[in-house]
Amino acid sequence: MSNKKQPVNDFQLTLNKDSVKQGGSFKSFLESSSSYADDEVFWSLSGNDISQEDVVGGKLQGKATLKKDGSYKHVFEVANNNELNQNTELSVSYYLDPIFATPVASSSIEIISTHSDPNNDPSKPWLLRPTRTQVKENVSVEFLIQNGEPGKTVFYKLSGRRIDQDDFNLSYARMYGQAKIDPSGSANIPMMVRADHKTEGEEEVTITIYKDNSYKKKLSSAKIPILDTSIQTQEQGPTKTKKPSGKQPVWSGKEKNGSWFTLSPSRVDIRENTSTRTRIDSNSKGGTVLYYNVSGKGIDQNDFDLTYARTSGEVIFNSNGAAFIPHLLRNDNKTEGIEQLTISLYRDKKFKNKVASTTLPVLDTSVQTSEQGPTKSSAPNTKQQQWSGGVLGGSWYTLSPSRSAFQRGETVSTRVDSNSLPGEILDWELTGSDISSNDLDQSAGSDGMKGTTEISKNGFSSIQHIFKSDNNTSTNTEATINLFRKNSKTIVATTSFPLIATPPEIEPNKITIHEGKSMKFKVFVRGVPSGEKVYWDATGVNITDSDFLGPRSGVVVQDSSQKFQLNFEASKDLLTEGTEFFKLNIYTEPGRTNLIGSSDVITIVDSSTTPEQTYEVESNAETVQQGKGFKMKVKTKNIDPGDIIHWKGTGPAADANIAYFEDTGLTSGSMALNNEGKATLQFRTTKQSMINSSAAFNFALYETSNYITPISGTASITVLAN
Repeated sequence: MSNKKQPVNDFQLTLNKDSVKQGGSFKSFLESSSSYADDEVFWSLSGNDISQEDVVGGKLQGKATLKKDGSYKHVFEVANNNELNQNTELSVSYYLDPIFATPVASSSIEIISTHSDPNNDPSKPWLLRPTRTQVKENVSVEFLIQNGEPGKTVFYKLSGRRIDQDDFNLSYARMYGQAKIDPSGSANIPMMVRADHKTEGEEEVTITIYKDNSYKKKLSSAKIPILDTSIQTQEQGPTKTKKPSGKQPVWSGKEKNGSWFTLSPSRVDIRENTSTRTRIDSNSKGGTVLYYNVSGKGIDQNDFDLTYARTSGEVIFNSNGAAFIPHLLRNDNKTEGIEQLTISLYRDKKFKNKVASTTLPVLDTSVQTSEQGPTKSSAPNTKQQQWSGGVLGGSWYTLSPSRSAFQRGETVSTRVDSNSLPGEILDWELTGSDISSNDLDQSAGSDGMKGTTEISKNGFSSIQHIFKSDNNTSTNTEATINLFRKNSKTIVATTSFPLIATPPEIEPNKITIHEGKSMKFKVFVRGVPSGEKVYWDATGVNITDSDFLGPRSGVVVQDSSQKFQLNFEASKDLLTEGTEFFKLNIYTEPGRTNLIGSSDVITIVDSSTTPEQTYEVESNAETVQQGKGFKMKVKTKNIDPGDIIHWKGTGPAADANIAYFEDTGLTSGSMALNNEGKATLQFRTTKQSMINSSAAFNFALYETSNYITPISGTASITVLAN
């Protein structure tokens, strides 16, 4: 956390809504100055009658990192909690500390209880409701008409912000059409939102039904937000929707064998070693059996783990008219590039009467080599099951890491897919050679070595691990996650991924340079992800900024190569210092306390002839009990008596003001040397309680009062708690 002294009114919190319905979501946008860049903030949700059951994921507190401009965006999802029987106010608050003692911003939003929502009145004539509270691209949603006049045909039209026909797959509901009310007074209008490769931001679609085809006698309307997931690039611009050759059907209510079907993959694209679950929606009353197959250039059975769905099979619809087909892609060690996977659905076993299809790209991550060629998929010894809709307890599960490999220091999100109904709780365990809880950053929100996960709506859940950057591990490690039934040792799914070792590599092109000459370092930092910052400095005995023509410390933003180069030129400083030595150090944070690597020692051959000037600092003890005092002593060589020295304390004890200069109560300052070119500074420590059992206080001298360029080594003392 930053220790910059800024007023708390430097923060502003904005919510994008005044109210949100149960099952919906809202965004919070926290803004501050850039002086808080990369700082951590802590959020909290509270309110009367607010509990963990009211938010998806069950977390009422959390932690986040501000962006470079000091801002942070977060989407909160409100759960469908039937126990909330009236509207209530939810407060969103942000703090600077993990104990929630320093608030910086707060705002509130009204949660509209399902019981209080007038649009949920089951007796309302021509009631029109969506089956989802929001919809992503490449996902289907139905609008249900209820309490209509049986046998009546109504007319619908789509409209909304940034909405046109290219937002939809026109094999399903188009921009306008008809629906016929069934004998129960109902009809279903299905829509499939396309991934149109057009970055548009927030979109919202409104469907309105009319009594007449002139669209003048309105019966009802409903709207739903579309979450834009498209990323428009120079290589891939917006795409147009394909116009169907056939006439759009008149949408109707439930039928015995169904008259329409939609296919919705759970991902917009899929990598090898990752699963996709294709959802089928229909107006079938349940029990209908259809047949699927997969096709595409380069697609064959070796692309799949045949324990799950194979290249063809059967599906049977549940009473909600839904079914799921789970595919798990293999890493087949065959370099093929991007492949297009098409899943088609048929009425018959001979695949003649097609009723629906969908296509998604397969991102090839295999690297075929002369040592490791393509591998075959293992053929199961059992018959493939008939895939169905959601069932109590689930009949199948898959585990999919968010990437095929991870570096230490990165977040591993492992997704669980299943056909389980919400509420199913499963056990999981993380294993691997030389992997222990010490490898996990649980303070940053990482799960541990064991735990449970609860299946949410749509059969999903997630397991998250954050592995610490590790400069000591030099070999890769394979991590495995196993999923079990609750309180059982029966494995229902398993996945493995390599954990890449992360020691930095620092390669100097010279080990000796003369004053006035230059050298360079090539640095490869695998333990820090692309886009993150790497901090560096050059240190050594009596090494100061004047020893180099360029800066002696700095920061680099990692690019995708995770490599960078630093150049140094030794200056002719006219000081006779003798041979000097320095090394390049690499850190992961601006305080430069988390050292992750250092270079070999580089020799600077001195050619100057002026007297050597040195500063030395030392503490009078290694430790001090909290509440007691200690001294820092300064000795100099070839420095004039009476010269002003500038000193500063750093480290946890200085940052928290646990240790301070006795005369001023500050942790930095200036003073004159005595007649012997020496100085002694008396410090005190506070008696107030400390969060940790010990805190370090570091003391150093600087060239000027801006405390940028150190001119001495560092003396340290550890403050011990009472």
